[in-house]
Amino acid sequence: MKINYACGKRVLDGYVNIDAVANPGAPRPPEVIHAMTFDAAGALMRRVPLGDCVAFELMSIHFLEHVHAWEAPAMLAEWRRLLKPGGALVLELPDLLKCASNLLALVGAGGKPVQQMGLWGIYGDDTLRDPYMCHKYGWWPDSLRALLAAGGFERIREEPTQWHGAGRKNRDMRLTAVRAC
Repeated sequence: MKINYACGKRVLDGYVNIDAVANPGAPRPPEVIHAMTFDAAGALMRRVPLGDCVAFELMSIHFLEHVHAWEAPAMLAEWRRLLKPGGALVLELPDLLKCASNLLALVGAGGKPVQQMGLWGIYGDDTLRDPYMCHKYGWWPDSLRALLAAGGFERIREEPTQWHGAGRKNRDMRLTAVRAC
C-alpha cells in the first residue's frame, strides 16, 4: 500500500488518499477522511484508522508545515507506525531558509512574486481564507533531518523537488527517509 497523506485536491490513483476534508477541487473524495489532532502537549489524540506496518510508502506533500513543531514528533511516530520496516517516507514542503532569502531579495527588488516565493512559503496562502492552508512552523533541511533521525528514520536524503516542478525549486525542499527497523 502507498499512502498520500494530506492529499488535498490531488487525490492520486494507486494511493490510499487521506485528508481532513474532501476538497471540492479533487477528482473524487479521499479514501480516508481523518484529521490528525493533538492535545496541548503535542500528543496524538486520534490514530489514522489503518493498521500497523501497512504501507511501503507514505508521501506527504506540503503538510508538515501545517503542524506545530511540538506536534511533529507525534505525527512522525504515527507515520512510522503506518510504514513497514524499510518503508519510504517522502516529504516535500517549503524550505524556510529559501523562503526567507527569497523574501529579502524580492522585497529589496520590488518583485511581484514576493507572496508566492516568500510569504506563502512561510505563512501559507492567505488568499484562500482557509485555516487548513495556514502554516504553523517552518522547516529547513538540517532541522528536518534532525527531526526524522530522532523519529526513527534513516537514510535521509535531500532530492530535487517534484510537486510544483522547477518553478518552486528555489522555495521548496524534498526529503526522503526510510523507516528504521
